[in-house]
Amino acid sequence: MDAFISKQIDNSALRSHPWTSMVSDDSSVYIDFKQQPKLIRSAIEDLIPFKKWGFVEQFYALIEWVNGPRSLLESNDCVFNPAENNSDQQYPYAKKCSARLMVLFRDIPENCQAKSIDWLIQNILQHVTTTKPGFKAGAICLSQSPTCYLVLGNQPDTGGIGHQVTLTFFAYGKNDRRCYENMQEVLSIAQSSLLRVNKGIQNGEVDALYGAS
Repeated sequence: MDAFISKQIDNSALRSHPWTSMVSDDSSVYIDFKQQPKLIRSAIEDLIPFKKWGFVEQFYALIEWVNGPRSLLESNDCVFNPAENNSDQQYPYAKKCSARLMVLFRDIPENCQAKSIDWLIQNILQHVTTTKPGFKAGAICLSQSPTCYLVLGNQPDTGGIGHQVTLTFFAYGKNDRRCYENMQEVLSIAQSSLLRVNKGIQNGEVDALYGAS
C-alpha cells in the first residue's frame, strides 16, 4: 500500500499531552484509553453513525490494541471523515474517505528525542509500503505534530517539548460502500504495521539508536 511522509509541520499549533478540551468543542475532552478502555466504543463520536460498517470495528480494534497492555505505544486523538467526492487525481476513484490517528511512545521522554520520532516514522513507513503492495485504493500519510508533554514541564527549557506521529488514512472507491470497505483494509494494514513496529521497540531497536545494549 502507498505511504508517504509529509514534511509540513505546523509549528503554530503546539498541542499538549494530555490535552484538556478542544478549543472548538468544550464537550470533547481527553480520555486516557489505557486507563479506560471500555470507553473506546462509546467516546469516539465520529464513528458511531457508521458502526454498521466493518471499518469501524477495525478502527476500534486498532485503538484498543495501541492502548492495551501489550503495546509500547498509545494514541492521543482520532478523527473520521465520511465519504465525499474525490479530488485526489492520483487515485482514479469517484469517492474518498479519510481518518486520523495520533500515536506516541508510551515512554514519554522518548517523544522528545528526534532520533526516536524519526525511527518511529521510518519504520511505520517501511512496514506499510511492504504490506500488500498491490493494494492501490488506500494510502497513509505520516507527519509530525509538535507537542508539549506536560509531565515533563510546560516550558521550552524544561525538556517537555517533543512530537507525536500523525497517521492520516485515505481510502478510495467507486461508491461509498467500496470506499468504506477499502478503509477497513487500510486500517488493517496500519495495525499489522504498528504490531511490527511495537516488536522492534520490544527488541531494543530504539535503545540501540543511543548505543544502549
